[in-house]
Amino acid sequence: MKSYFKVLGFACLLAIISCSKNNSEIAVIDYGYSYFPIDSTKQYLYVVDSISYSNSTTVDTFRFQLKTQFTNSFIDLNGTKTWRLQRFAKYKNQDSFKEIENHFIQFNNKQMIYTANNLNFLKAVFPLNKNTVWNGNLYNTESRVNTKIDLLNENFTNADTTFTNALKIKEKFSEDFIFSIEQWSVYQNNRGLVYYKSKNIETQTDQNGKESKSGFDITLRLFGVLE
Repeated sequence: MKSYFKVLGFACLLAIISCSKNNSEIAVIDYGYSYFPIDSTKQYLYVVDSISYSNSTTVDTFRFQLKTQFTNSFIDLNGTKTWRLQRFAKYKNQDSFKEIENHFIQFNNKQMIYTANNLNFLKAVFPLNKNTVWNGNLYNTESRVNTKIDLLNENFTNADTTFTNALKIKEKFSEDFIFSIEQWSVYQNNRGLVYYKSKNIETQTDQNGKESKSGFDITLRLFGVLE
């Protein structure tokens, strides 16, 4: 009988250890929310470079600074908590930042929804996975775009700057002899957006073989954080 209780006790001990191990494994699942921190105590400073093409030989380039900060949250009409991302721009020959259009962010049903220019974009699907492909335009009326992850917890280097523990999301890409379209965002773990590129250029060739371009090429790069 004593041997029976010893075996029973040992079996119970193994079951407890097994359950504890399983619970521990569940607890450490990383969904990737830390790439999109909401911190209202910080201001993020970016340099924005913009190149604009018209249907001529004219190319307009300009640079300005962008400052962003999460200011408050509210509950929208659907009952979803929404964060306001306040945005300020400082252009050439200006001494101070001027407020421009705000953007909004929601986390709902393991999705990150980003609102800009009155359009809702599905920016991320959790848990983050390089094998996942989703429709970035799921919540607006624009055509479907296949969005996916190019880098996950890897280094991203641009020019002389390297961001470690980076996430790169390719939001749009299309390339042919007329259109060159690409849009992607890079986020750093526990910091948020550090780099963004949006390009949409159309190239036309006339009967004489002369090319003309129309469209834009915009890049945004983080250069400082104020606390």
